[in-house]
Amino acid sequence: MKTANKKERRKMNPAKKRMDLCLPGSTGQGAYNIKGYKEILKDIQEILQKAKGRAYQAVDKVKVETYWELGSRIAKGELENKSRADYGKAVVSKLSSDTGTDKSTLYDAYRFFKTYPIFRTVCGKLSWSIWRRLIYIPDEQEREFYRTKANEEDWSFREFEQALRSSLFKRIGSKRNLDLVKAPPIKNPHEVFKDVYDFDFLDLPALFKEYDLESAMIEKVIAILMELGKNFCLLGRQIRILIDGNWDRIDLVFYHTKLHCYILVDLKKGRFKSEYVGQMNKYIEYYRRNEETKQDHPTIGLILCEDIGYEEAVYALGGLEKKIFVAQYRLKLPSEKEIAYRLKQLKN
Repeated sequence: MKTANKKERRKMNPAKKRMDLCLPGSTGQGAYNIKGYKEILKDIQEILQKAKGRAYQAVDKVKVETYWELGSRIAKGELENKSRADYGKAVVSKLSSDTGTDKSTLYDAYRFFKTYPIFRTVCGKLSWSIWRRLIYIPDEQEREFYRTKANEEDWSFREFEQALRSSLFKRIGSKRNLDLVKAPPIKNPHEVFKDVYDFDFLDLPALFKEYDLESAMIEKVIAILMELGKNFCLLGRQIRILIDGNWDRIDLVFYHTKLHCYILVDLKKGRFKSEYVGQMNKYIEYYRRNEETKQDHPTIGLILCEDIGYEEAVYALGGLEKKIFVAQYRLKLPSEKEIAYRLKQLKN
């Protein structure tokens, strides 16, 4: 008796063929005849993705706890080896050989415990990669600033590295008294705005117009929101307002979910001019009379310029410092050569 070939077997069992076509993930058309299949697939993928994320978090939490315990045990041995000046180096080298664990990992675990000897201070959402970078920040205030911000804003390692590269602490942290135990509710707008914003990722040419800057910001809105800070929600661009029969345009309008207020942004090319303040104050007053509700706090204005003269800004803002902020934006970060030169100048 001849064995039926594949084509004949499919003809003999059409029911199986139909069933195969209806299996999720099938490339045939049957799967898409299932009512709501696309939504089912999307939800299943989201569930799997969330589960994967929770698994990574669980593994990282165990990793952080394990390395802290390793560091604790190594440090405990110091009491028994006070006479040995080379205890740390010697024990790490010996442990590495006997356990097959990398020396740098053991040393980082030891340093981790020495930096954070109280266990509850490391019980948070931070990954081991972030802790490993934190322990090498020598200045305690700066280190705690980054630890608090990373916890509060749930930073990924990539976001944490970006904050370090852009010197976020120097731009906003060193000027403020930071609650290092618990992030307080934001009440003062000074806690939100920076002096300098880095827009180097916009890739604008040397000669550009204000509209080009605005368009580039919208195209990379996610990166812009990350640079502005958490809780900024973009409401629109080139928002038209009618005053005395004339249409004015506000470059960008945000709403801040912690400050509970509108934030109007005016983008300016070149150096700050005092007339920018009057223009912004007009926009703010319009929003106060026409857009704000009883639940909203007073509208705030942010003027972003390429360069700012300190005295010009101080005199222009006289009495308006709580509702209008002036900040600088940078389209290009300083090169290593420029940084080295500035450091040399400071030493001299």
